[in-house]
Amino acid sequence: MNEPPSHELVRQLTELQLCHPSDLRRAKGRVRRLSFDLPAFDSVWIDSLVQLRLLTPYQAKRLEQGNADQLRIGPFVVIDEIGRGHHSATYLAQRLNRRDRCVVKCQQVEPDRMDAVARRMAIVLERSRGFAHPQLVMPTESLPSNTNELVTVSRFVPGLPLNELLVRRGRFPAAVVFEIGRQLMDGLAALHAKSLVHGDIRMSNVRLTDHGLAVLVDGGIRPVIHPEITIHDTMALEAYDGMSPELIGTGASASASSELYAVGCLLWQLLAGRPPFTTADPLAKLAAHQTQTISDVRMWAPDTPVMLAETIRQMTSPSPDQRPRSFEEVLQRWGRPGSFSRSRLKQFRRLFDRDVPHFAGPMIQDRFSNKIWVAALLFAMTGAVAVFYESGLRNELLEIVQQVKTFAREKYERTAVPANTTIVDPQVTPTGSSAATGEPLAMPTPSADGVIFLSEHGPYQATQVNFNGDLKIRGALGVKPEIIVDDVALSFTARSVLLEQVTVRHLHENEPVMRVMARCQRLEISNCEFPAARGDADGSRASSPRGVASVAWAPLESDSTSGSIEIKNTSFHGAGAAILLAQTPKSLRVLNTLKTGSGALVSPRPKCSAREMKLVFDHVTLRETGPLLKLSGDFASQTGIAPIQIEANHSVFKIAEPSSGLIVIESERVRPDVAKSVAMTADDSVVVPGTTILMAIDPLRQSANEVDLDEPFDGLSANGIEFAGANLDRIVESKTAGLKGARLDAAEMPGIDPIQIGPANRTAALPR
Repeated sequence: MNEPPSHELVRQLTELQLCHPSDLRRAKGRVRRLSFDLPAFDSVWIDSLVQLRLLTPYQAKRLEQGNADQLRIGPFVVIDEIGRGHHSATYLAQRLNRRDRCVVKCQQVEPDRMDAVARRMAIVLERSRGFAHPQLVMPTESLPSNTNELVTVSRFVPGLPLNELLVRRGRFPAAVVFEIGRQLMDGLAALHAKSLVHGDIRMSNVRLTDHGLAVLVDGGIRPVIHPEITIHDTMALEAYDGMSPELIGTGASASASSELYAVGCLLWQLLAGRPPFTTADPLAKLAAHQTQTISDVRMWAPDTPVMLAETIRQMTSPSPDQRPRSFEEVLQRWGRPGSFSRSRLKQFRRLFDRDVPHFAGPMIQDRFSNKIWVAALLFAMTGAVAVFYESGLRNELLEIVQQVKTFAREKYERTAVPANTTIVDPQVTPTGSSAATGEPLAMPTPSADGVIFLSEHGPYQATQVNFNGDLKIRGALGVKPEIIVDDVALSFTARSVLLEQVTVRHLHENEPVMRVMARCQRLEISNCEFPAARGDADGSRASSPRGVASVAWAPLESDSTSGSIEIKNTSFHGAGAAILLAQTPKSLRVLNTLKTGSGALVSPRPKCSAREMKLVFDHVTLRETGPLLKLSGDFASQTGIAPIQIEANHSVFKIAEPSSGLIVIESERVRPDVAKSVAMTADDSVVVPGTTILMAIDPLRQSANEVDLDEPFDGLSANGIEFAGANLDRIVESKTAGLKGARLDAAEMPGIDPIQIGPANRTAALPR
């Protein structure tokens, strides 16, 4: 018996435009099969329409319960409920007579606050009119409501929220977190330029789409409803995870600084796999944000690169004054997201389409490996009887099986992806990549604010860059861009120069003379690598052409006395000086830096004017090198020059020939007061036994004489030094593993921390 649907059901379906009479006719066959010879109740018709995908399960449930009115919100029809809180509900909907989807959010408001909330919402809508950004969703309209509800409409983003992905996957890879952070900050920077704030930055409000976009939704709604945060506000627990201290109970409104704090907390949680404060009590979370400092994320995610960890530490500072000034400032360090960023997140998002996404270790097993194991098993089974009775055949079989296992293991190790490998879509080659052409990439030109962002692996061809202002050359996190120096050095002229997260490599042994030439008032090199040149891999050349150096510096003005240089988390390998000075800077700081191979760490040129100079070496390791400092020209010959002040802290100096001198003075006329040319203070620093501290060399007479110091260098001890490994080119093997002999008491070994050195994403383990 095939009863038609009730008139009430037909009316509801028609008014809501959920289906047409032709759709009901299509459903008759299914209704007949479902009901057999029983009357076809409305529920059977509804089930049939769900099977035909004309109704969603949510719509079917409301119709069966007699709550069809709940499917209509103003001119919109609800498709599904996509979120619900204590006082809010969020729906996927579509406008009547239209098929495009949108999001309708209904937020309960106290009656006495409704007028003020409506006014604030009108201001937000007016300011955001015409605003469009792929990483940010703002409400486009507000609907009138007969109840005490704020009803807003915004565009729909088909993606999975980060809190769901975090539950399924655990903590995210640092390179993925970096790209999520860049995309979110790009959207927020554009929003703040419109004098607007998002106000509700949390995990569930960030959607990761199939196209590799991290999108922040529900912008501007919470500040409209809760312009001030009080202990009486009732919000979802996760809304307190990024609550900046200055907003709590002070009457202050959300600002760019508070949003920096919230984004920092979100990135921290993605890296650590847990919120900064894990209490389930909202008041306790607020108290923690007000009274405690968020710990360094590396305590929970030790593989986090330095640049990312330090930026998050600054963003989550309790004091707004210690945070970056804006998202634009952070983007100047990190670079703006582009196609490479979307490609990386797209690849990461695809991994969740598998039944059990896994990222912690190698997972690759190919068909060939499986065939090997099947063949080995069949062979073993066919020879099973002989194995039991013939010990010789048994031994031969075991040997063959062992060979198969060894071959399979070796092949697996060659093809498996290491746990710390950057996730890259194998089908996507970044635009302009040299992988496609075999030719080096051209260096990008500086942006208007002086940033050259290297988003590809390269290699890039070294070139000359002139900029009237502050110049920053940065590599993307996890990309490790390489700049190759052939017949042209990497040359910069600017007010200040920052070189960060790149590798600068020589192609030839003898040319060019320099790798990097910087003419600026302030030079900073951070997290860079200068590998040995080809043909000089072990850095063992006894000599090198005069003037060869990894970095050469000169001030913009030749008589300037205000220049400064800072080198940190960087390694120099191979022949030649690491830092060559054309003039005397006011200060030079070298922090957590490694130098291997012949050549001095610091060497002023002979024509360098002898002026007051302070050198600071902190957690520096010299291994099989030339001297720490080599002086010539006026520094070596002119009497009465103020001594160079050297401060050496927690450093290890193992020069190739200890007797040749830790500090070398080279001149045909060595100054009579040569013992006063250098003054050093040291703290827990080490040289190998037999090291000459100060050596005077006369190149004309080919003589070398040890200089008796007027005062010993306190804090500098002589000990046998053991390193983690023998390979000078592997940074991790130059970590101080042990010291032989008496030394000053210290909590840790002096020398470099290799994990922080070089372009970000260095996670190689120390040899066991």
